[in-house]
Amino acid sequence: MTATAPSIADPYRQRFAEFLANRREPDSLTGLRRAAFARFESLGLPTRRQEAWRSTDLGPLQAVAWNLPTTAPVEVGSLPDLGQAAHRLVFVNGRYAPALSQGPALPDGVTVTCLSQAAASQTTLVESSLDQAPGLDRHPFAALNAAFWEDGAFVHLPRGAVLETPIHLIFVATGHDALIHPRLLAVLEDGAQATVVVEYRGQGRYLNAPVAELTIGDGAVLHYHQIQDESPQAFHLGAIGLRQGRDSQAQAHLFADGGQVTRTDLTALLDGEGAHCALDGLTLGHDSQYGDFHVRVEHAYPHGTSEQLFKSVLDGKAQAMFDGMIHVRPHAQKSDARQLSRNLLLSRQAQAHSIPRLEILADDVKCGHGSSTGFLDPDAEFYLRARGIPASAARALLVYAFANDNLNRIGLTPLRERLGQVLADRLALLDGDAR
Repeated sequence: MTATAPSIADPYRQRFAEFLANRREPDSLTGLRRAAFARFESLGLPTRRQEAWRSTDLGPLQAVAWNLPTTAPVEVGSLPDLGQAAHRLVFVNGRYAPALSQGPALPDGVTVTCLSQAAASQTTLVESSLDQAPGLDRHPFAALNAAFWEDGAFVHLPRGAVLETPIHLIFVATGHDALIHPRLLAVLEDGAQATVVVEYRGQGRYLNAPVAELTIGDGAVLHYHQIQDESPQAFHLGAIGLRQGRDSQAQAHLFADGGQVTRTDLTALLDGEGAHCALDGLTLGHDSQYGDFHVRVEHAYPHGTSEQLFKSVLDGKAQAMFDGMIHVRPHAQKSDARQLSRNLLLSRQAQAHSIPRLEILADDVKCGHGSSTGFLDPDAEFYLRARGIPASAARALLVYAFANDNLNRIGLTPLRERLGQVLADRLALLDGDAR
C-alpha cells in the first residue's frame, strides 16, 4: 500500500484537536470553529504560485514550528496610553488580561468586553456576526483565526448610541514562537458612533494572525485606527472585514512599523446607498522588512464614495507592496472612488511595488487611481540647505512632511501626536543617503 503524502495542514490539524479538547463552550460555537478549520484545509497555506500571494514570501514563516501561546506577565507601565480617558481592554498572547484593563462607565446598552464573555452572555448576536465580514472566506489565516481564537474584543453599540470616549484595544505578544489569533468583533447598529484604536505590539518571535470584523449599520459612523508596532522578528498576517450600511461613514487609519513580514488584507463592502469610506495606510520600513497592504473596496449600491491613500517610507533593503482594487457592481451607479499609492525610497536597495486596479461594471461613475515611487526631490533638498539647514535635517524634514500627511488625517489628537513622535524618532534612525 502506498503511504499518503503528509498534508501541509497536518501540524495545524493536531494542534486544532488539542485546542478543542481544552475548550468548554457551546456546541454551536465549536461548530463554527470546525467549519473554519475545514475552510483552512480547503484553502491551504498560501504560496507564491497564487496570484494574491505571489509577492509575499512566507518561506521564513514556514520554517518555524509554531506553538500554541502560553500566559506571560506584562507590566502596565509598558502599555501605550492614549493620553485621555478611554475604555481599555488588554490581551496578552490572545487572552484577556482584566488586571491591565480599565475604563469609565459605559452608556446604557453599550457593550465593550472580551469576546469569550460576550459569547456566553450574548450568544445569538455573537454567533450570527462571527465570520460574516466580507473577504474573510478567501483568507487562509483568517480561517485559522476563526478556528483557534481564544479571546478577543467585542464591541456593540445599539441603535443611536454615541460613545464619546475612544475604545482602546491592546494586543500584546511575548514571543516564544507563539501562534496568536487576536479577534475583534464590532457591531454598530443604525445611527451609532464610536472611535476604536487597535494596537498590536510584542517582543521576540511570534506569528500574529489577527482578524477585525467591523459591521456598521445605516447612518452609523466609525473611526478605526490600527497601529502595528510589532517586534522586528515577528510575522503579522491579518485581515480586516468592513461592511457598511446606507449613508454610513467609516474612516480607517492603518500605521505599520515593525515586523519581519507583515501583511494586512482589508476588504470594505459599501452595502448600502450613499455609504462612504476613507482608508489610508502608512508603512515605515527599514533593514530587510517587508510590508504589504492588500485592499479591496466594493461598491454595491448607488451614490457610494470611497477614497484611499497609502504611503510607504523605505530605507535599507526594505520592501513594500500595495495591491488595491476598486470594484463597482453593475447597479452601483453614481459611485465616486479614488485610490492613490505613493512610495518614498531612502535607499537604492529599497523596493516598492504598487498594483492599483479598477473593475467598473457600471457606466455612470467617477473612479480613478494613481501610483508614484521615487527618491527625495533634490531641488527641495537644495532649497532647504541653501537656507542654512544641514543635509541630514533637510532630508528628515522632507520625509516627515511626506509621511505626516497621512497622520494629519487622524482626528484623535493624542494618538496623532504620539504617532508623529514615533515618525520623528524613526527618522532619526534612518540613514537617508541614497546608496
